[in-house]
Amino acid sequence: MVDYKDYYKVLGVSKSATEDEIKKAYRKLAKQYHPDANRNNPEATEKFKGIGEAYEVLKNPEKRSRYNQLGSNWKAYSRAGDGAGAGWPGGAQWQGTGTGGSSDFSGSGFDYGDLGGGFSDFFETFFGKGSDSRFQDFSSSYGSSGSGGKQSQRTGWKSRRTAEKGQDIESKLTITLREVFFGTERSLRLQSQDGKLRTINVKIPKGIKDGGKIRVTGEGGKSGAGGASGDLYLLIEINPHHFFTRKEDNLYCEIPVTVKEAIFGAAIDVPTFAGSVSVKLPAGTQSGRTLRLKGKGMPQIKSVDFGDLYAKIKIVIPENMTVQQKKHLEEFSKIYNENPRGKIII
Repeated sequence: MVDYKDYYKVLGVSKSATEDEIKKAYRKLAKQYHPDANRNNPEATEKFKGIGEAYEVLKNPEKRSRYNQLGSNWKAYSRAGDGAGAGWPGGAQWQGTGTGGSSDFSGSGFDYGDLGGGFSDFFETFFGKGSDSRFQDFSSSYGSSGSGGKQSQRTGWKSRRTAEKGQDIESKLTITLREVFFGTERSLRLQSQDGKLRTINVKIPKGIKDGGKIRVTGEGGKSGAGGASGDLYLLIEINPHHFFTRKEDNLYCEIPVTVKEAIFGAAIDVPTFAGSVSVKLPAGTQSGRTLRLKGKGMPQIKSVDFGDLYAKIKIVIPENMTVQQKKHLEEFSKIYNENPRGKIII
């Protein structure tokens, strides 16, 4: 009989765990028991292998279903699909017949739990590396492979291997709001399995939202069985701007104006990413009033349209008045007796 391993217990999840829960549990444990973080600790290395074996099964709906149904015999059933005779490690042979019958293996040298080496390469690929303002480093050396079976009248099962796609990789990419307005391009340094570095350019479309993803096809982990490479997903993070606040495709800001401009009206300049725009401020404008500049907001992604810019008026009290200005203000105050709080009713 094949030794039974409770993969759910290995990852610390329930049998009803979702794919996301399984992935999160795996990432946490893989980081905790990775050999690079536990040097000279064979137990951690074995634990890491077991975690990888459990995840390899539970992340695959087909393998997980067989595991849930067959328990201890799931490996035998799985390997039956890979082939018979000389095509199996150690010359293992399929001995069972029919559906639901008992089965075992003869021969030796079979070890399904052998996930191979390359722990350091995998760690860099899965969790990413550092970045600076111009370049971001990634590794792409980890991959996985799977197998399937095809029935044959002569031997019962015929060997057939189907290569699985390599691991997808996700990493954050931080850009500015100005870069979002105009669109930008970033250079990424990618590290392949042989350790060589190469640089690729990735275009970031204007108008992209915070949290948006850019897919770079084929730049993820390599497949260990010659299949297609995984993809690289860049998760966009937009730095806060010192003047503008973005909400969807609209921009919001606060524009300071003088008492004179607010009382008598004026043409004021409102800054935008495309240059300053002259706006007529009506006479008697109160502090807090908002002006709408149509089409002066952010570009809409995959569109020629733009959002709007909303400029909130802030009246600024004079700070450095001359003696003469103060004298005129005092004279004005003697004849000005309006009470703006008189209309407040509680």
